[in-house]
Amino acid sequence: MTTGADRTDIATLVAGGCSFVLGVALLLWPGRDESTLAVLFGISLLLSTAVQLYLTFMARIAFVLRVLVLVSAGLTGILAGLVFQGGNIELLALWIGIGWSVRGIVHALVAVSDDSVDDGWAHELCGLATMAIGIAIIAITFQTVTGLATMAGSGLVVIGVMELLAGGLGRAALAAARGTATQQHAPTVRAATER
Repeated sequence: MTTGADRTDIATLVAGGCSFVLGVALLLWPGRDESTLAVLFGISLLLSTAVQLYLTFMARIAFVLRVLVLVSAGLTGILAGLVFQGGNIELLALWIGIGWSVRGIVHALVAVSDDSVDDGWAHELCGLATMAIGIAIIAITFQTVTGLATMAGSGLVVIGVMELLAGGLGRAALAAARGTATQQHAPTVRAATER
């Protein structure tokens, strides 16, 4: 049976994987223009909206925080719609930065409030880092599409990696490494005892 913590980890893993892929696409996309950025950033914000809606109904949080997360999901969905409509570079950066800041705040608040989440500190750190990246996107003045794409693509890759680690990929890798080390150590111990 899947617990609430497992569902939250799965949602975080999916969001992290999608963020990472979108970030790499932004960094490697040939001939980037404002319409391409708008589509990729819009997808990123729609993903964020979906994760927040999921957390609204699945996370074990207080009713007031649940309402706040739902309002945040609605705001992020509106921002996604604005991004899909396009606009100049400054507006795209503003909408993306606000969307990521809201996503980071919600992630950190849910991690603090939901005791069932494994490694809550990792989720809090991930949320705060996402918020900081969003604020940086808002604060920087971008002159070119390439500048915004490079900064935002790098930000998405960082957010994706952090979400993958917070969602349990780090724990799984550590457990696998410990299992391999134990298996390699066992024959040595057995051989020593046979002597």
